[in-house]
Amino acid sequence: MNNDNYEKQSIDEFVKKFNFDACVSDVLKSIESDNERIKDLVISKYLKLSLSGKQEEDILDYFINNSVFSAATLANPSTSVVTEFLYDPKASSPIDKYFFASKGGAAILSRLIRTEENLHLLIDEHLKDGKVLIGNLGGGLGRDVVNVFSRYYRENNNVMAINVDKDKNAIKRGKRMAEAGGVIDKIEFPESNFMRYKAKEKFNIIIMVGVLCALPFDTCVAILKHIKPLLAKGGSIMVSNVAPKMLEDDPFTYFIMSNIMGWNLIFKEEEVLKSIFEKAGFIWEKSFTDDFGFHNMGIGKVKKTFLKYF
Repeated sequence: MNNDNYEKQSIDEFVKKFNFDACVSDVLKSIESDNERIKDLVISKYLKLSLSGKQEEDILDYFINNSVFSAATLANPSTSVVTEFLYDPKASSPIDKYFFASKGGAAILSRLIRTEENLHLLIDEHLKDGKVLIGNLGGGLGRDVVNVFSRYYRENNNVMAINVDKDKNAIKRGKRMAEAGGVIDKIEFPESNFMRYKAKEKFNIIIMVGVLCALPFDTCVAILKHIKPLLAKGGSIMVSNVAPKMLEDDPFTYFIMSNIMGWNLIFKEEEVLKSIFEKAGFIWEKSFTDDFGFHNMGIGKVKKTFLKYF
């Protein structure tokens, strides 16, 4: 007996009801032309209508079979492949093209650009005091550091970095990227979980992009407390977390990411990120965002200590 019951849904009415961007209509119409049933199931799922286990699996199978981005995310949500995919728009499938067209996808690229700008400023600030060592913890390929080094510090022997990531494929690609950028001699690529990484010397700057986004408040505090001893006195730390504005301005993309692909995030306002910094023992300095306001990037410092002699 076939219990495949679901409601027929109009794409135009659905998009109009929630005031979605045109890219939502485009991807749903593409799915409809290929498989009208899946289109109806996706909309039904968004509307929180009851679906059977088989219907849920059919949606998932469709996304896996028709989207490289979806398959990569489902295989390993923490891999850098997920974000790397959004930096270089070569998508061919309608679902993958949707991610590039969505605000959420564009915000990932914007986050990279703003991170690089602010990292450049931090490096120049710390260069005034001497050599600079950067720790890119959970840095994936280290694209942000490689880009900044290639652009500004290729001939500067006072700027070095260590890009720590547990994904061996990310490490391999990062090395190739650094070599192509002419900075392979300036960046080390240890394959390691940064929580277990034993640094030989303290960092002047630590950056962590996308590491805390799926973690609760107390876990974020514990992680920052754990890595604090890796940072030199007066050193700077830059940390990102996804902001509630993403859920407000691009709910359909997050629906796909969380309800279909299982990539759940914990959105944090700037004040929450500031509180995480302070509870972990850092001095909060400022924050910045991507162009869409979907990611809060906090910058803090470890307080300098001055010895007094009597």
